[in-house]
Amino acid sequence: MKNLRIKLLISLISFALILVAVIFYFNRQILTADIEKQEIMNRTLIENHILTDMQTVDNAHYYFDKTLSEKMEAVLRNLITYYEEKPHIAKWDLEKIKNEHGMDVYILDQSNTVIYTTFEKDKGLNFSQCCTRFSTLLDERRISGEYYADGIDISTTTGGYRKFAYLATPDKKYLFEVGIDLLKDPVFQTFNFEKSADYLIDKYADLLEVQTITAGGVFFGDSKSRKTVNDQSEMFQEHYALAKKTMKPTEYQKEFKNGYIEKYRFLPYEAEAETIRGESSKRVVYVKYGNFTEIRALTKNTKQFRMLLFIALVTSFIMLLVINKLLSKTIHLATYDPLTNVYNRATYIRKMNNLLRKRKTNQPGLLLLDLDNFKQVNDRFGHVEGDKILIETARTLKQEVGKNGFVVRFGGDEFAIVLYDTKDEYMERLAHSILEKIHHLKFADKIAVDKWSVLSVSMGGAICSHPDESERSLFERADKALYQSKNAGKDQYTIYEEVTVEEES
Repeated sequence: MKNLRIKLLISLISFALILVAVIFYFNRQILTADIEKQEIMNRTLIENHILTDMQTVDNAHYYFDKTLSEKMEAVLRNLITYYEEKPHIAKWDLEKIKNEHGMDVYILDQSNTVIYTTFEKDKGLNFSQCCTRFSTLLDERRISGEYYADGIDISTTTGGYRKFAYLATPDKKYLFEVGIDLLKDPVFQTFNFEKSADYLIDKYADLLEVQTITAGGVFFGDSKSRKTVNDQSEMFQEHYALAKKTMKPTEYQKEFKNGYIEKYRFLPYEAEAETIRGESSKRVVYVKYGNFTEIRALTKNTKQFRMLLFIALVTSFIMLLVINKLLSKTIHLATYDPLTNVYNRATYIRKMNNLLRKRKTNQPGLLLLDLDNFKQVNDRFGHVEGDKILIETARTLKQEVGKNGFVVRFGGDEFAIVLYDTKDEYMERLAHSILEKIHHLKFADKIAVDKWSVLSVSMGGAICSHPDESERSLFERADKALYQSKNAGKDQYTIYEEVTVEEES
C-alpha cells in the first residue's frame, strides 16, 4: 500500500513536470519568436523615424536659414573689402569684428591652418593633418573664389553644433571663415535632431543611444570634449568605415552577463541633392540597442513557469489524496482479506518473494495452520458464527506473531504466519503458544464454547535455510509438515525435516 502510494505520487509528479516542461518550452519558443518579431518592427520604425527626422531637419535648415547664410556672406564680403584696404591681418582686431556681427572669425593660410581666430580652441588647427578630405575641399573653395555656406556642422575641436561659411581672398592667400553657435539659433532650436533622438530613447526601452557621426569621424554634440570614431573600439571603427564605404547598414553585438546583449547599428545617411552643403551632409547614424524588453519578458515567463510548476506539484498531491481516497478501499481489498483484515494470498506471494530475494543472513520461516473440523461449525451453527471464529483466530495469530512477521489467510480456514527471521526453537514455541491460546478460547468464550469445542488446530512449519530456495519450495515443505500433523491426529505442530536415505532404510 505504501509503495503503491509512492509510485503513484512519483507518476503524478513526473506527469506534471513533463506537462509543465513541454508547455513552458513551446510557450518560451513562441514568446521568443514574438519578441524577436517585435524588436525587428521597433527597430525598423525607430531607424525610419531617425533618418526621416534627420532629412526633415536638413530640409528645414536649407529652407529657413537662407537669411542666416546671406548674413554670413555679407560679413565675409565685408572682411574681403577690409582685407583689400588693410592686408596686414595680424593687426586686425578680430574680437571687435566678432562683437559687431556676433560671429566667430577664422583665417586660414594656404596650408589650411587656422592662424587667427576668435575661437581660441581652434587656433593652430591644421586641417591638412587632421582632416585630409575636408582640407582638399577647402583647397577647392579657395581656388574657386566663390562663397560657400555649409549646413549643420560641428566644431572639429569641441563637437558642438555650428554653422560655417567660407570665402577666399582675391589673392588666394587666405581663406576667411565665419561660424555661429547653432544652439543659439531659433531655427535649430525648433528643428533639432537631438530632441527627436531623446524622444525616441524615452519612448523605446531598448533604444539606448542615438549619435550622428560626420564623414570625418567626429560625433555631433554639444559636449565640451571632442568625441571621434578613433576614440572607440576597433570593432566600432571597422563597422563605421564599412557603413560609410558601402552606404549600407552594418551591425555587431556584445553579450554580457545574465543574458544582457547590446547591439550596435550603423546607418549611412546622405542628404537629398538639394540640401547637400559640404561634408556635413554625409553622415553615419550610430544606434545602440539593449534587450531589456526581452529580459523582462523572459524573466516574467520564468516566474510564471515556477508558479505553474508549484501549482502542478500541489495539484499532484491533491490528486494523490483524491485518488488514494477513491482507491483506498479497492487497494485494501487487493491487499487484505476482507473478513479477517490480514494479508491475502496475492500479497503473501509478493511479500514472500521480496523477503526471499532480499534476505542475507536471516532465515525466513513459514507456519501453515488449518482449523480442523471447521466445516462442522458452518453446518451446525451457520456461516455467520463461522466467520466470527475466523476473525477471532486471525486476531489471536496477529497478537502472537507481533512484529516478527505477518499473518495471511489463504481462504476458508487456512492461515499462514510468515516469520522474517527464525529458528526451529522459536517456531516451535510460537506454535505451542498458538495452540494454548486456541485451547483457552474454548473455555474463555462461554457463549461460543459449543462452537470452539469441535475445533482444533493443525500446524506445519518450515524454515528457509537454502540461499536459493523459492516461495513454492518453502510452501511445499511447510504443507507436508501440516499434513503430517493432520495424519498424526490433528491439534498439534510438526516442523518439516529432511529424511535421509539411511533413515528410510
